[in-house]
Amino acid sequence: MRSLFILFISLAFFSCGNPPKQFTTVNDGLQYISEIKHGFVKDTLLGNGVEVKIQLLPASLVQKNNNPGKQKYFSIQFSLKGHELLAQLPREEYGAYVQLFSFGMERYIFLQSESGKEYPASMVSYQPTYNMGKSNELIVVFNEDFSSCKALKLVVKEFGLNIGQIDFPLDLANFNYSPTIEQL
Repeated sequence: MRSLFILFISLAFFSCGNPPKQFTTVNDGLQYISEIKHGFVKDTLLGNGVEVKIQLLPASLVQKNNNPGKQKYFSIQFSLKGHELLAQLPREEYGAYVQLFSFGMERYIFLQSESGKEYPASMVSYQPTYNMGKSNELIVVFNEDFSSCKALKLVVKEFGLNIGQIDFPLDLANFNYSPTIEQL
């Protein structure tokens, strides 16, 4: 009986830290990475009330295949008091920032290694939701080989809304996480 108890405690202890290697469906995987306790989501509330949330999206969950390649995906969301940040701007600024989010944010978002080397995003995508959502979301893609990096952070530089530069240190285990999906 004592051996069984020790085995149970050992299994519980060692299985807690490792993310699952496989999910039955993509939705199961997305649900797992959406839970803050697993470390794929980071949230920052700035002094002016702006909330910036990033989520690392494993490529196998985005591309819906088990051989995703080297692409790294992030979701970056901007909100103010639970609503879209851009929709709360003065009317004369709103259009300019929708234009910036749609066509210019790649100049302000990059990954930075421990040596200071910057890796620009290969694509930044924004779909306006016209005040129908809770945040303005950017999907950011990096298409580089990061295997030699010992530390990385996602950087969002100041882009005109006086929120300053925001640095998000990344957990490399989560950054390199690539689960397989049973039912594609």
